[in-house]
Amino acid sequence: MQMDETKAQPFVELNAVLQNLAEHDVGPALKWVTCRREELEARHSSLEYKLHKMQFIELLKRQPVDHHAILAYARVFQNYRSPERAKDIQRLMGSLVFLKRGIDNSPYKDLLSAELWVDVSETFMKDACALLGLSMESPLNVCLKIGCKAIPVLLNIKSMMLQQQVGEIWNSAKTELPVEIEVAPDYLYHSRFTCPILRQQATEKNPPMRLNCGHVISKDALTRLGPSTK
Repeated sequence: MQMDETKAQPFVELNAVLQNLAEHDVGPALKWVTCRREELEARHSSLEYKLHKMQFIELLKRQPVDHHAILAYARVFQNYRSPERAKDIQRLMGSLVFLKRGIDNSPYKDLLSAELWVDVSETFMKDACALLGLSMESPLNVCLKIGCKAIPVLLNIKSMMLQQQVGEIWNSAKTELPVEIEVAPDYLYHSRFTCPILRQQATEKNPPMRLNCGHVISKDALTRLGPSTK
């Protein structure tokens, strides 16, 4: 099966960047970020900062220590000063005190953890997939995870319906499930409102309506309740 090279190119590029990150080379990733800086900034991405952080840590690990290169690169972090990053940057600068002893024999040895590289790779994949309009996980994997969570709930409610001799409700539910399935926030792709009175999803013709008390119900429910409250 032939594939359009223009469609495959973004994925080839992403794979190459990930391979370089696995080899502790942030160069290609930084080039990728530079070409998409505006889009990433709109997403409030921390990827560029994390890449510079990892490059700085690689300089700390090099032997013999190049103090000039380390201090020159440290100036990069002036562009990323913010309250949420202040403590992290302070730790990076504090590690310079232990260059002679070795970072691995200092209170900053956690900067050498391999988990930091895993984190930056995951951040890259998350941002890259977002810009491409894709999910980080395969659709099949997502369906399996949600299905494994939903099936026990559905089997339980079906058993209760059969015991209460209302199994026909289960058989008649062709367009929607007779029970709400709670899933993790990461798997909520579309925001939907279900009326707590009629148990129906809101639509453009039947939108959510906010009551004076603060509760929200569907327009159809409000219409039906109207005559009974007069």
